[in-house]
Amino acid sequence: MKNKKLLSLLILPFALMSCGKAATAESIKEKIDGISSDPLFPYYRVAGYLDFNNQVIEVDYTFDKEPATDEFVPYSRYTDGFYCPSASTAESAQGKDGTVIYAMSSRSYWLRAPLRLHKDNYYVLDAKGKENTTCGHYIIEHIITSYKDSPGAINPSKNKMKFENSDNGGFAFIGKKTHTTFRIDNYPYYPDVATHPELKEWDEEFPLPCYDNQINAKVNVRLEYNKDGWLVKESLKTLDYNYKKASAAQIALEATYSYKFA
Repeated sequence: MKNKKLLSLLILPFALMSCGKAATAESIKEKIDGISSDPLFPYYRVAGYLDFNNQVIEVDYTFDKEPATDEFVPYSRYTDGFYCPSASTAESAQGKDGTVIYAMSSRSYWLRAPLRLHKDNYYVLDAKGKENTTCGHYIIEHIITSYKDSPGAINPSKNKMKFENSDNGGFAFIGKKTHTTFRIDNYPYYPDVATHPELKEWDEEFPLPCYDNQINAKVNVRLEYNKDGWLVKESLKTLDYNYKKASAAQIALEATYSYKFA
């Protein structure tokens, strides 16, 4: 049975899901092209919930550990991308064509979207002029519309990524009634063997999640970024989601992010 106290938290977030003004892919790219890529390594906090597999999980963690490198440190502060061949395709994993690999602490907690977007990591072309599969745009579009690339997919008109500008200068990526597949790999625990010794050790050379929950569903999904390119909110729910139901066939999640630049 679900935790009734936590269930009360699920009603408000989706009711207040913010909306902005519709934008084009070109205008969003132009906006992001104006965001500096100067190195920044803030501490950050993630707070949210996941309703999945007939249980509700709350998270409230501060990522403030050192170091800010490509070494995996549980709850480490934000790190930039680093070279990791196993996290990319053979074509784009040469490390010589603008390959951007996001570290664990530079991805969102639930959907693994980039925490930071800027002029150098949003839309990157490889040596053959194709979009690099590790750049921010590709990753976000894949999260929202991955089913369109599946064998035999019909590509319905709704299976598209949409864009919005927010009143505070930020922007958002949206999927409405889109069919997608994605992984929930922090369920039910973040991969920290110190806290949960039953989990496997994290392998930097082959970064598999501690749990592999592949979701295939039609969803509403939204990723919101502020004017400086930092993720401030991620949210997703299946179309038939009902917080009163105890069903393993539905999912709802949300997380908000705040940053401390010190």
